[in-house]
Amino acid sequence: MLAKQSGVLARLWAALACVAVLLLSGSAHAYPWMIRHHYTSCSACHYDPSGAGPISAYGRAVADAVIRMNGTSEGAAELPPSAKFLFGAVPTPAWLELGGDVRVMSLSSKTAGTPLTNRLIWMQLDAGASISVSGFVASGTLGFAPEGALGAALTRGTDNNLVSRQHWIGYQLPGSAELMLRVGRMNLPFGIRNVEHTLWAKQLSRTSIDDQQQYGASAYLGVGKLRGEVMGIAGNLQLRPDRYRERGYSAYLEIEATDGLALGASSLITYRNLDTVTLENTFRHAHGAFGRWATPYEPLVLLTEWDYVFESSKGSYYKRGLVSYLQADWEPVQGIHVLATGEANKVGVRERAWSYGGWLSYAWYCAPHADVRLDGIYQSLGSSVGRDGVFTVLLQGHVFL
Repeated sequence: MLAKQSGVLARLWAALACVAVLLLSGSAHAYPWMIRHHYTSCSACHYDPSGAGPISAYGRAVADAVIRMNGTSEGAAELPPSAKFLFGAVPTPAWLELGGDVRVMSLSSKTAGTPLTNRLIWMQLDAGASISVSGFVASGTLGFAPEGALGAALTRGTDNNLVSRQHWIGYQLPGSAELMLRVGRMNLPFGIRNVEHTLWAKQLSRTSIDDQQQYGASAYLGVGKLRGEVMGIAGNLQLRPDRYRERGYSAYLEIEATDGLALGASSLITYRNLDTVTLENTFRHAHGAFGRWATPYEPLVLLTEWDYVFESSKGSYYKRGLVSYLQADWEPVQGIHVLATGEANKVGVRERAWSYGGWLSYAWYCAPHADVRLDGIYQSLGSSVGRDGVFTVLLQGHVFL
């Protein structure tokens, strides 16, 4: 067993080395703990004003200055080569940003009474491009998924699909307020947008940034200490036939209550003619609150989200309950993060026991355009017949252009 695990890890690090050599690597994921650096809003760095996805030249410079270990000086007059696309080897015009993500993961999982399983998963093999001209913005990604990401699939296989997680066009209206209108396939505006897309709060609300984007039209407003976005959902047009697609809305509103403290609320309601599980017409609700706090102890940021979810299918029992998490992000040295996350949910039909989960994570932003992360996760899953314990270890490597 140890030999097998060593072989998996060796293949992982070999893959990472090859990627680093070939790409030397822009899109970056959502880091809500950037509030410790006084970035309450995401629009300064991301083309998506609510965060995640492709980043601008300014966003790449900020990442190089304050996220990675031994970063450059923030506020430098010129972008350092390490903050440019392909380290500046391929110059691009000011209106065009190119990028991409390569993310690979080793997953080991153990459920009580079952053997240990090990898998090597290519989580992301995505390229992206963003254009910004005279207030008009367009952004999109195209990638390959050996497995999973079926919600973003353009082709129809059970695996080995072309995927596009997001593609949209928008217009930034002139004026003192920050107002952007967009149409296309976008991340749903809901709660805290973070990288841990398997958190129960993201899965049970179906708002993760992995493959749960939807098509629709949205309006983002940022003015003073207030920001928010509302999206009319037209459904996932990459899902067929049409009767499986959800329609409705998703929205959030966040205010910087005091320096370093942001509080928000979210709401989502959708309807579809045919639920993929119950095969009935279904209403789905998710409503909740969230918060981000850069504590007086500067290395520590606290994040939390609490949501009530409700599903009603014709002829079936209601599925409802509360899901929440609390995360502490400690950055003792720039570029090194130690995270502790606790999550809980009591979502199901009729009476269901609480399920609990605990994460202990280590993230190292070790070099320009690269990071590694290790997660140990224990979940105690409650059911009507007892409890099951699941222990998972994730080792991820990420390179972005």
